[in-house]
Amino acid sequence: MTVLHFVRHGQSIWNAEIRIQGTSDPDLSELGISQAQALVGKLPQFDRVYSSDLARTRQTTSNILEGNIDHVDFRPSLREIHLGPWEGVLLSEATEQYPVETGQFRNEPEKFALDGAETFHQLQQRARNAINEILDECEGNAEKVLIVSHGAFLKSLLIEYAGRPLNDIWALPHMDNCGHSIVEYQARVPRMIKFADSVEW
Repeated sequence: MTVLHFVRHGQSIWNAEIRIQGTSDPDLSELGISQAQALVGKLPQFDRVYSSDLARTRQTTSNILEGNIDHVDFRPSLREIHLGPWEGVLLSEATEQYPVETGQFRNEPEKFALDGAETFHQLQQRARNAINEILDECEGNAEKVLIVSHGAFLKSLLIEYAGRPLNDIWALPHMDNCGHSIVEYQARVPRMIKFADSVEW
């Protein structure tokens, strides 16, 4: 059995500004560093560690592991949804300039389409592929695995594991910064243990 522990990155400076990030690369805020440090000692020892290669996830991983990151596998496949022209833009500005697309993003993710951006369907497929690749590598070799990634990426996986449609990606439970989820895989079948710090979903 392989158990994956999924952790969302800590608050970034753009999270604090309510600025759209996607695959852009802001650092953690001071609060984000504290959120990651608060996980020290609360997580088990891991056989393998994977992380998105963006700064906010790299820094979260480094703080969780107290700087011991030589063995971490940093992967672009674990990055957040790519949001093209929205990246670096305040959410309020995107809402004003793209009312239809931001409405879809918030309320009908299955219909979300923005030129130059990933759709949620593409994100979910990328997330499936990335996790399946990790499971292939860990099968028989690693029982406890840490994966540090991003909110939309992780929720696109977890709602599927919970048997919910893609339109529920923003539904409860909310995934806070440094939210922790646990999924067990037996014979590659996922069983949700904890969803964004919640045992109910």
